Amino acid sequence: MAWKWFMRASLVLVLGVAGLAGVLFFGIDPNDFKPQIISAVRENTGRELVIDGDLKLGFFPYLAVSIDSVQLRNGQGFEGPFLTLRNARLKARLLPLLLSRLEVVALDVEGLSVFLTRDADGRGNWMDLATPDEPAGSGREEPVLKRDKRVPVLASLIVDGLRISDTRVVWDDRLKDNHFDVSGIHLDVSDFAFGEPFEVDTRAAAIIGDMSGELVFSARAVLELDRLEVEKLNLTARLSGASLPQSPETITLTADHFSTDGRLDNGRMQGLGLDVCFATREMPGARSAGSLDLAPFSPKDAFARLHLPLPSFPDPDALKRMEFSCDWAAEGERIDVSNLRLVVDNSTMLGGISVTGRENPFVSLDLRVDSLNFDRYRIRSADSDGPSSGKADSISLPLRELRALNGNATLAVGDLTAANVRCTDARVRGHAAGGLLVLDEVEARAYGGSLKASGALDVRADTPAYSWNHTLSGLQIGPLLAAVHGREFVSGTASGTASLETKGSAEQVLLRNLGGRYDFRVVNGSLNGVNIPKRVRDGIRALKGQPAGPAEPERTLFSVLSGSGSIARGVETSRDLLLLAPRFRVTGGGQTDLVRMDMDYRLTLHLDGSEGAFDEGALGLRSFPVRVSGPVREPTITPDTNAVLRGLGLSGSRAVGDALKGVGSGLNKGLEGLKQLFQ
Repeated sequence: MAWKWFMRASLVLVLGVAGLAGVLFFGIDPNDFKPQIISAVRENTGRELVIDGDLKLGFFPYLAVSIDSVQLRNGQGFEGPFLTLRNARLKARLLPLLLSRLEVVALDVEGLSVFLTRDADGRGNWMDLATPDEPAGSGREEPVLKRDKRVPVLASLIVDGLRISDTRVVWDDRLKDNHFDVSGIHLDVSDFAFGEPFEVDTRAAAIIGDMSGELVFSARAVLELDRLEVEKLNLTARLSGASLPQSPETITLTADHFSTDGRLDNGRMQGLGLDVCFATREMPGARSAGSLDLAPFSPKDAFARLHLPLPSFPDPDALKRMEFSCDWAAEGERIDVSNLRLVVDNSTMLGGISVTGRENPFVSLDLRVDSLNFDRYRIRSADSDGPSSGKADSISLPLRELRALNGNATLAVGDLTAANVRCTDARVRGHAAGGLLVLDEVEARAYGGSLKASGALDVRADTPAYSWNHTLSGLQIGPLLAAVHGREFVSGTASGTASLETKGSAEQVLLRNLGGRYDFRVVNGSLNGVNIPKRVRDGIRALKGQPAGPAEPERTLFSVLSGSGSIARGVETSRDLLLLAPRFRVTGGGQTDLVRMDMDYRLTLHLDGSEGAFDEGALGLRSFPVRVSGPVREPTITPDTNAVLRGLGLSGSRAVGDALKGVGSGLNKGLEGLKQLFQ
């Protein structure tokens, strides 16, 4: 009897289900629900859903739902669709549905196109969908999927067949002017279920700028409600285009393991002459860490393969070798880069970088370089060696970027070469905040001497302001001039100080606003290329009717060359210039207009020095004035011949004139050497 009741109950159940299916199939038109579906999407996303095709239902042998021609429009501020769908079909078993379990027999998605856009302000057209609103003070930190009460139903989703065909992804980044289009994406998966591994093997075509490529992707993946894990990832891209002279170029990306919770094991990218290894891992306390290793490569070769212009450097071997590696760790809004190592040709930089905060980040640098030769990488423009145009060239500073700088930095260079000048133990320490950039400490050793300096650049106002202070001691001038100009115009041991400040946005304005003070002192040196004492002696001998003295080296020895002065509104004033030699000395002062580059100095040449007077001075001549005036680059040195003649009680002596012209010529050569020192 029991089996009869069971048969009767089963028959009633089957007839009931069949009757319900018939009512649903013949009595309900799924297209009647379009307005409710569109309204629900609008209420939950704020976007418009357009369904041009029909909704279709089927009940035997599976529950089947299909939809055609769907478009989800962009949010406010963006044009065009966010995504379009040509067709989607889902088939599910009926009996598991009666037990509240969803078992999908097949899920087919055809012609899905997603259009991702980021505007010039950095706002993405997906952001309003990716970040749902949270009630104030909710304090929830769980993933959205885990908080949704409907999600557990998805956990039972089992798909016997998942097929995605003819999918397209378009990226339009107007902030950085990047664009790419990947189309023809196909995915065919059997026996898909949440939490169960499945194989992915797909191909696609891509257009990136003026390049086209073929993409091949394979991996073993596990998809959970809030996590995606991928193993044995392998992506190969074969790229062609006018910007790749050696195309087609092959680029591969592999990884042993990748997951959306931040883990990446043994990632590696190869192509275009590059070989990059990288890894990341999650750590306790919401921390993450990783490493990056760029194997040695040739930047010149990489630039050539990417068809990018590379400047012409003085050294043809510049940028032939580079490598990079570092470790990093992140926690909250802070990231620390440690064990940083950058090798460029023969230079190696070590150190670390820390960045804290997202809004106005604070950056801290501590870098050390063993040796650096800037001259290898100096770029000269075609007209850099030509004559100056004399125009007030404008100096354009990136004010917005400079004002955004916030942090501190220390840079040390063991051996530094710039403009043919070599120094050692160079060190710069500074900080920046709110548009004020300060060089707290500048140190270096060069040519037996040392430099200690500090400076600042203030761009908080519309007009940039500069300041500079330095102390120089023990510098051997001769080797320095030989390195810069190829000739030792002056030799000796130099020391001095300077404190300068100015403001402006053009060279001439900076000179016009220049102010400050300076002093210098050179001891135990020589003016090379001229012998002033011999010219004076020969001049006096000529006055006495005597022949010139024996030949001597063209060099003027001195024990002290010193001076100090002030600068106000671009005019330099000095009143204590001193050149002390064994048998003569020069004193005086004057002014130099740094804007017009004109000078006017009144000097006196005394015929006695640190070791006494000239033996030839029996005629009573003790000193005579000299005027140095005219353009700074080509000054005119004029001895006051009439004053000398008046001092001697003579008039119109041609011999005296010729002698003093010779002295003037000697002083001119001597000052030319001094001028080269400060250029």
